[in-house]
Amino acid sequence: MEQADRSWTRWTKKKRAAFLDELAGTCNVRQAAAAARVTPQSVYRLRRKDPGFVEEWHEALLAGYEMLETELLGHLLSGNPGKTITRLDGGQIDMRMLIQLLEAHRRSLQGKWRGGPPLRRADPEDTNKAILKKLEAIDRARALERDHD
Repeated sequence: MEQADRSWTRWTKKKRAAFLDELAGTCNVRQAAAAARVTPQSVYRLRRKDPGFVEEWHEALLAGYEMLETELLGHLLSGNPGKTITRLDGGQIDMRMLIQLLEAHRRSLQGKWRGGPPLRRADPEDTNKAILKKLEAIDRARALERDHD
């Protein structure tokens, strides 16, 4: 049973495009969710359910990180000693935060992210095999106990 306070979002093409466009521009899920007028939770819920959205999310982030790298490089080449970068859209980002974000992105591309491996849902056949294997182990343990009694 779902919690009463959980809000459900009807994802339209327009909302999806707004989220992905903002994600590509900012690499910020909360900001992208706000731009699409949805909650971050609904975005993550859609990502868990829709493999196509996972791919679109990934492509948006790749584009966003390329843009961030370009902006960082432009900032460094300009000789501007400031610790804050003014982005193309007028927003600002702390250079230290930007470098940390790009490092996290590089680690994720190498499979070294904190969250562990991507979520993999078992199909019914895999689940049944795992349950049967566990039941067989329990039966063997019980048989050993009976033999020792």
